[in-house]
Amino acid sequence: MFRWISLLALIIFCSQANAYRVEPMVAEMEPIGKRAQMSMRIDNTSQVPLTVELYPLSMTMDEHGNETIEAADNDLLVIPVTAIIKPGRSQSVMVRYLGDPSIAQSKSYRIAVKQVKVEESGANSGQMGLLLQFNTLINVRPKNTEPKLAIKSIKSKDKKWIIEVENSGNSYGRLSDTNWTVSDGIESKYLKGIDISKLIAGTLILPYSTRFFEMQPLNKFNVANLKIDIEEGN
Repeated sequence: MFRWISLLALIIFCSQANAYRVEPMVAEMEPIGKRAQMSMRIDNTSQVPLTVELYPLSMTMDEHGNETIEAADNDLLVIPVTAIIKPGRSQSVMVRYLGDPSIAQSKSYRIAVKQVKVEESGANSGQMGLLLQFNTLINVRPKNTEPKLAIKSIKSKDKKWIIEVENSGNSYGRLSDTNWTVSDGIESKYLKGIDISKLIAGTLILPYSTRFFEMQPLNKFNVANLKIDIEEGN
């Protein structure tokens, strides 16, 4: 009996966990012109109506990747802010940048898409549920801005490499958009962006900032003599 109860709970959990999806999860906009506006889509993949609320948030990040978010209603216009989506249907959401059009560096935002609990009557009122929240990432990037990434230090800690990366550019950057030449004077290896993303979790670096990343070590490399050269990827 316990086995069947556990299986039923898992089925309900999974059906709720896949209740909806949001696309795109990552996007880039510009502070002025046609690209100052974009569309998102919320798909209700469940068999019951879905109610969601949307919140624009500004995002900053410290050197360890910890985020600080604040309400950004003055910078981003989101329409609608609340939507009720029928089973199997989709809702289009308009996002428009209303902030300073003359910003000199990229700015990062999140659109929080939060499922709202709706009280139900009847047979479904006591059903187990899991409320989901998706936090999309939007980078507002002016034209003629670019990241400038460089490795500042490499250390070993708890069987991981700790890579300090500086972005001295005026745009956000991603390690997954770069290629690396890794060498310790004896061993040498060339890593493309897709390889780097498998070794490092989270590759975003905001402009004029430094981040420390944990990286899976490469076999046979001596971290004491390690050097990493970064170049822009294709």
